[in-house]
Amino acid sequence: MNDQFQHVMVLTSIIIGLGITYILIGVGSTIERITGHGAPLRLSWAHATWLVTLFVWMVSFWWWEFRLLALVKSWTLAHYFFIITYAVILFLLAVLLLPREWATIDNLDDYFLSKRRWFYPLYLIATVADIVDAWLKGGWPYVQSNGAVVFVYWAAALPVCVVGVRSKNIRIHTFMAIIICVLQLIALFEVFPKLGF
Repeated sequence: MNDQFQHVMVLTSIIIGLGITYILIGVGSTIERITGHGAPLRLSWAHATWLVTLFVWMVSFWWWEFRLLALVKSWTLAHYFFIITYAVILFLLAVLLLPREWATIDNLDDYFLSKRRWFYPLYLIATVADIVDAWLKGGWPYVQSNGAVVFVYWAAALPVCVVGVRSKNIRIHTFMAIIICVLQLIALFEVFPKLGF
């Protein structure tokens, strides 16, 4: 069983590792620009907060998938495909948040707003994947044991997506990003503090 799990998690770990690497390279590129290398870059609270949220999500995803070792007795192609797909969605969120051509970007608020119609629906899909993932880890009893914070986090995804796609007000995007980030951090450190089963 342990060998099966390790085999399943190798590709997932690579994808999540690439996503984290992509975020870190983006942060490095931002630091390079704001320290005087290249044209000035205007930073964005919304963009930065979503990056932090996504980074935490990727790290916690990898951490919590360890629970599947004890819960999934036999791996099917459907299980494997789902876990890989979830990791790919998180990776794609990182790709959407960070520009490839940093030289053409001078304002991260404008950049974030230009990607919002792709970012928020993908964020909603990732949240649905998170719910399915929780279900795979123990069905309704496990989902229910997550507590109110996790349900609020999941429930917030739909209105955040709808407002995010429609709004061009960067303050609204910043507010939503902060709320989601805080909910995620509360869930991470209070609801799931350890790998215990």
